[in-house]
Amino acid sequence: MDNIYLIGFMGTGKSTVAKCLQKFLPFTVLEMDDAIERIEAMSIPEIFEKKGEDGFRDAESQLLKLISKEKNQIISCGGGVVLRQENIDVMKSTGSVVRLIASPEIIYERVCKNQNRPLAAGKSLDEIKSLINSREESYFKAAEFVVDAGNMSPDEITSEIIRQLALAGRLN
Repeated sequence: MDNIYLIGFMGTGKSTVAKCLQKFLPFTVLEMDDAIERIEAMSIPEIFEKKGEDGFRDAESQLLKLISKEKNQIISCGGGVVLRQENIDVMKSTGSVVRLIASPEIIYERVCKNQNRPLAAGKSLDEIKSLINSREESYFKAAEFVVDAGNMSPDEITSEIIRQLALAGRLN
């Protein structure tokens, strides 16, 4: 089977949902941010501090190209993976791209105090809304499937993803 790429803004539940999906599908889970931290031997904030956002995005793109060669993976992508068209092309050509969405208010509650998220830490709700809006077109271009993860449990989100993929014939 092809891969399942979970995309969406930080705090939409990609990591949690990836683990839930694994209970129902014979796939391995890969958390891109964790893999980048292991490869770079630095935390995400340290990578941003030492290499900048472009350095982080370079590492993200390199990792995506490498892991996309495998199959049967649930890949929890970083929130900004869609900012590069080359990444969107890789994901679409090697799997199904599922976007998780949530309201800015829910996202803000989930991420505003997390110091491991350098683009969100200490930001106001308006700043989070602005960042979400700046990425909207990229998310729209990338996503084949969209699930509102804001008011559902991880199990409900998982069921909806499986339903959508099955209806599209992607779980053969």
